[in-house]
Amino acid sequence: MGFKELSIEVESNRFLKHLDIVDNTRIIFSGIFGIGKTYFLNKLFESKTEEYETIRINPVNYTVSQNSDIFELIKFDIGFQLFSKNLNFEKFEINKEIAGEYFLLNHYKEIIQLLISNLSKIDRRIGAVVSSINQLNEKIEEYKENIETNEQKELEEFLKVFANKKGTSREENSITELLNKLITSLKQNNPNKKIVLIIDDLDRVDPEHIFRILNIFSAHLDFYDHIGENKFGFDKIILVCDINNIRGIFHSKYGSNIDFSGYIDKFYTHDIFEYNFTNIISQNLGKFLESIKVSADNGNQITFKNHNGYFVSELKFILTHLIKAHCLSMRSLINFLKSDLNISQTNIKIDKFGSHNINSNYTDIFLIFKILSKIMNGEHNFLMALDKLIRYKPAIHFFDRKQYSDVSLGNLVMLADFKNSNLFPGEEKYIYKIKDFNISISYEINYTSGRYGIIGKMLRVMDYDGDIEATSYDYNSRYLKTQIPYFQIAKNAFHNCRYILQEDS
Repeated sequence: MGFKELSIEVESNRFLKHLDIVDNTRIIFSGIFGIGKTYFLNKLFESKTEEYETIRINPVNYTVSQNSDIFELIKFDIGFQLFSKNLNFEKFEINKEIAGEYFLLNHYKEIIQLLISNLSKIDRRIGAVVSSINQLNEKIEEYKENIETNEQKELEEFLKVFANKKGTSREENSITELLNKLITSLKQNNPNKKIVLIIDDLDRVDPEHIFRILNIFSAHLDFYDHIGENKFGFDKIILVCDINNIRGIFHSKYGSNIDFSGYIDKFYTHDIFEYNFTNIISQNLGKFLESIKVSADNGNQITFKNHNGYFVSELKFILTHLIKAHCLSMRSLINFLKSDLNISQTNIKIDKFGSHNINSNYTDIFLIFKILSKIMNGEHNFLMALDKLIRYKPAIHFFDRKQYSDVSLGNLVMLADFKNSNLFPGEEKYIYKIKDFNISISYEINYTSGRYGIIGKMLRVMDYDGDIEATSYDYNSRYLKTQIPYFQIAKNAFHNCRYILQEDS
């Protein structure tokens, strides 16, 4: 499975509505790094070629350049892509006689001086005359300039200098004019299309350069503000970034008291569009899990296609929350699928005499933690993600999660309470208590997979000092406490999971 197999229909419809807002000419498209923003925009505009013509530039290519060179590079990137749009470039044919007349009218002084200087080579006496004439001409021109005052000409010359100066925000040289004309031509050739400039990969720009480049874009975007147009006449300009990341860099650079919104609002016309990756991954999580193939030491292969039990439910539940908390990117998921997943199995002693063993790959919660660690590129990264999840979601209203809730919580508690239960299955009822969270959970442990694996099952949840040992376990009496510190228990369970697998390996 790769990016190309993901369905983006729901999120596409949401963004197209935002794009079609009247006068929405500048847009910030925001999402965390690695979330698949470029993929999404590419796929969206590929499906809308009858409505939009896009040109894309990548500011990461400009970081090593001087400020004055960056706008030249922007024009280069825009011009280069315009070549592929099959535009008609104007070409004027001028015959030699007209060109000669034009040259004579505009350069007659140079021509006369050239002729006189060559005559002086024939007769040296003419040279003295030529020298005197040149000196006289210079004095006349100097006197003329001193006595003449032409305010309009002075202003025109001043403006002309800046208009022709490369890289300034007021630059209007021939290439700038040509790009304006070409984009106008592109609009005329495609009257039903909007011309869109996409400024992509801003996430990849070094924090030291990001505001330098943004300021350059700002200066050029603002040039036509008085008539409500974008530079070069683009209908839409889309800035692709992680707005939260840029906000953090801004406050780190300029101070927490400096108003970020006053700086950034010039880059968008209406609201910032927050790309909701969770919607996309939720739609495609089934495909993702079906793509996972786990090879065990014994040569067996575990696949999850058409597997709708607790295992897949728990993976979906945790992965969805990892995505919502911005702990996991689409790129990480895709990279995970590109590599072979080999899960080593461990025989685990489950009683103090060592007479009973189970296999880690036949116990779902061990396999789930191993897969999640692989997806997160290591156990340390997974622990950091759990810490972030605890901050993001300190408690979960677990009563709403009716399907597999007893097994989901039971398996975590079974590991978190390992030192008490030693993972030993049987008729005994165990109790796990966390005073800091005012919670008590009773559970039992049973064999699965022909006594090769085990499963925990939650019996009751209530306050720390509650009568947890009551024998009635009907569904409504199980959740006497509904706010569960799920990810804190998951972290405790994972700590013990690492300890158990290292000790028995």
